[in-house]
Amino acid sequence: MFNKINYYILNNFLYSFFITFIILASIIFIGDFVEQFRKTAGKEVPFNIILQLTLFNFPNLITFTLPITSFFSSILALLIMIRNSELTVISGMGISNLKTIFPALILHFFIGITFITLANPLIAAFDDRYSNLEYEYIDRVDKFASITKYGLWLKQDNYETNLTSVLYAKSTEQEGRVLNSFMLLEYDDKGAFNGRIDGKRAELKDGYWMMSAIQLTPKYGETRFQNYLNYKTNIKPEDISDSLSSPSSISVWRLLTFINFLEELGYSAIDFKMHLYSLVSLPFFISTLVLLAFCLVQGIKHNNKFSKIIISSLIIIFFLYFISNLLNALGSTSQIHPIVASFSMPVITFGIAVFIYQYLELRRKKIIR
Repeated sequence: MFNKINYYILNNFLYSFFITFIILASIIFIGDFVEQFRKTAGKEVPFNIILQLTLFNFPNLITFTLPITSFFSSILALLIMIRNSELTVISGMGISNLKTIFPALILHFFIGITFITLANPLIAAFDDRYSNLEYEYIDRVDKFASITKYGLWLKQDNYETNLTSVLYAKSTEQEGRVLNSFMLLEYDDKGAFNGRIDGKRAELKDGYWMMSAIQLTPKYGETRFQNYLNYKTNIKPEDISDSLSSPSSISVWRLLTFINFLEELGYSAIDFKMHLYSLVSLPFFISTLVLLAFCLVQGIKHNNKFSKIIISSLIIIFFLYFISNLLNALGSTSQIHPIVASFSMPVITFGIAVFIYQYLELRRKKIIR
């Protein structure tokens, strides 16, 4: 059970978290608003759309700042308590360091759990809306591919016949380069149905689909069968992959199902796995960052200058940011398992925290002797 001191510590850390969050969120919002203006320059995008782009992208950007917010808000809370000699008083009451930091660890772990269970689905919906607006007003291209539980749908153009077609496949291989059990519906420039092609297999080559075991059903005329057909297309392999939903636009509650579905279709779901495991490891990561912050301020007195601790904090957070990016890159390229890549950060942060704590304790004992 929490006592009054625990609640007091909890309130201090919660207050510092909100202050740090508001400051960082304001900086990010203004910076992204300027960035959206830059991206839409010369494209005659209405102001309200630019504002919508910023608002819809804002929650996703906050995701990346949550660990930094937890770390620096913990540093702020601890420095305020040191300046007011509150940590000294708490220590003098015989309360151990672990009991002192325990309420803050519980608070930030709970913040992480709340974020991935409640906030993430809303962030995913906002990110999906942002992607649609970005395609419509900035990229100004249609998405080529759409994945449903029934299979893969592709929209393409055949410049040889000046026809637009919709291509459906029940399953795929090689990340959409090979379609199995496909159906193609052709339409003219007025949107009128022009014909249908059914086939067993289609492989995407440079500028055309190489179809095999096909059945041609023209708008007028008899159905005929053909062993092979090279069908012109404007689709490239990367167009299919780029048109898929981004990991951040999929709710954490749907991610596992979506990963299984992608793999059944023949797509690599490594980016989605990385995103899922990163979300699961987030509460542990931000909790270890709070522990790291506590270890960093050990030995600081209320009349000491705080410049050293601030500089040390900046160096450590940049180091952790570098390691995190490196592990994400290794995990995304399957050089290490995605679970290892995601859960290594809490372990590394905990290791650094323990090392710093032991080092400062040894220094303190040396000084006493």
